[in-house]
Amino acid sequence: MLRHLPSLPALRVFEAAGRLESFTLAADELDVTTSAVSRQIGALERALGVKLFERLPRGLRLTPEGTRYLAEVADALRRLEQASTALRGGARRTLRLSVLPSFAGNWLVPRLPAFEAAHPDVDVMLEATTRYADFRHEQVDLAIRFGTGPWDGLASEPLLPLEYYPVCKPNRLRSLRRPADLARDTWLDEVHIPDAWPRWLQAAGVPGIEPVRRLTYDNAQLMLDAAMAGQGIALATDVLAERYIRERRLAQPFAIRVESRATYHLAMRPDDRARADVHAFRDWIVAEMSLWQSSREGFRTRKRR
Repeated sequence: MLRHLPSLPALRVFEAAGRLESFTLAADELDVTTSAVSRQIGALERALGVKLFERLPRGLRLTPEGTRYLAEVADALRRLEQASTALRGGARRTLRLSVLPSFAGNWLVPRLPAFEAAHPDVDVMLEATTRYADFRHEQVDLAIRFGTGPWDGLASEPLLPLEYYPVCKPNRLRSLRRPADLARDTWLDEVHIPDAWPRWLQAAGVPGIEPVRRLTYDNAQLMLDAAMAGQGIALATDVLAERYIRERRLAQPFAIRVESRATYHLAMRPDDRARADVHAFRDWIVAEMSLWQSSREGFRTRKRR
């Protein structure tokens, strides 16, 4: 018996309003009026006998009951969408992927056509963002996160081991004959990996030296852009810097590499691992990353010879 089940339109309105924390934004997304959203939410609150939102002078905020309900509703709507897609059989599926902009632009996007060719029934919808996607409240299927993992409530696996090393604009190489020369230059930092420079300096045998100045960025791509503009020396990985080194927009002054404690992980809801489209993307990116890593190791071996 489903006598107490709210209407599907009301649940869709609540999911959008809760996710966006705005009746106006929910109305825009659903192509209805703001008053229609407000009426649906009011009716839903009366039917449930609880307040789902706090109406604030400047916007909305989910109540604790609303937060709990949103997690369940969002999951239920997602499952309904998946079941409907599976029932249609040959219908196209949309795989929503949240990725860091630096990883997306420098590694993933150039390779996505290979996945699309192998899986023509799957459309990849990519959101490039430095913000962690909220799997409970947002319509996201997979995320590529940088860190050490794991993340609460998610299944995740590292995609590769990473090593980092200094990079700079090629015209700065003349002044960088040995690691100690870095003390006469500007260092570029990425705020999320504060231990990167100390660990690299330790490996290079010059612990404790300090630069002329430091510039800090909250985005790895912006840090590399600054290095290519000649603002200083950055620490980078092959994933991010390979293309720029090949194009001679960046150069590597020293061969010393340090293993990173953090790396890229593929994250998903545990229940989604068996989904055909999620499983296909997981297998593809793991194989593609392994192939790319092997090619990089082979290139470095030939270069040393």
